Amino acid sequence: WLRKWLKTADSVELRDVIDWAYYRERLGKNIQKIITIPAALQFVENPVPRVPHPDWLQKKVKEQKSRAQTKIDSVFRRLAPGERHSSPLSGAGAGAD
Repeated sequence: WLRKWLKTADSVELRDVIDWAYYRERLGKNIQKIITIPAALQFVENPVPRVPHPDWLQKKVKEQKSRAQTKIDSVFRRLAPGERHSSPLSGAGAGAD
């Protein structure tokens, strides 16, 4: 059937007809989507070194690593004894009816 489809009289192997580069590329892209990209976003070393990370991913991982988390202590301050908390809502006109 393969000889008839390829219109050749020679003995043809199916392995010689398949475009292996195309299927390797497709498999590599799926491995990236399922395994390597999520691993990189979790700061795990590439579990499949034969499939390199895309260039955009390296940039995104560097941005995530450089972003430092703000400490909660820097947002709030400790009140002195006897000092009352002032709310932005407890200004003039709040409850004046």
